[in-house]
Amino acid sequence: MPAAPAKAAPRATNAAAILDAANRLFCKKGFHGTSTREVAEAAGVSLGNIYNHFKGKEELFAALLERFEAEYFAPGQPMAQAFLDAPFPANIEAIGRASGQTVNKFADYILLIYVDVVEFQGRHIAKLFREMRVRYAKHVAKAGRGAVAPDVDPVAAMMMVTLSYFNYFTVEKLFGVKNHFGMGDEEAIKAFARIFRRGVER
Repeated sequence: MPAAPAKAAPRATNAAAILDAANRLFCKKGFHGTSTREVAEAAGVSLGNIYNHFKGKEELFAALLERFEAEYFAPGQPMAQAFLDAPFPANIEAIGRASGQTVNKFADYILLIYVDVVEFQGRHIAKLFREMRVRYAKHVAKAGRGAVAPDVDPVAAMMMVTLSYFNYFTVEKLFGVKNHFGMGDEEAIKAFARIFRRGVER
């Protein structure tokens, strides 16, 4: 009777190998530039084996995004910890540092999001951004509002802070344009935080 799990293991291993191979190829060549046969060859499986796991190439692409998403939103990830590090906006610098760590760790995921935008008009990742405010609202509710001005929406503010840091680190690390703000990462994190807290007007 214990033999059943042993039979399931190679199937799971094959699926993981297919996803890993698809990830490498989609990031390098895009979705339409990659054939299912190329994925099979890179994964070391037969072409038919891919169809045992996925109905087609687009389902494979969607499954790859889902795998990244599950890891990205795991409780132990840097962003999840930064959101609960302290009530917003006391955690702005923590969000900045976590953003840098996240862009490094999930560079392939970010590249695949760009692939989805260019080749599918964002069809697969639209839900991710539509639900963004709901997720941030939960973090604010857990950590508390903090010293946010009465006329400022803390959820929208935290979203703006996070997206600004992500944009900075995407250019720095993913696009390879170093010091594009004329300063190092830690200095930029602190500069962003000062501006977010104080504004730019006298």
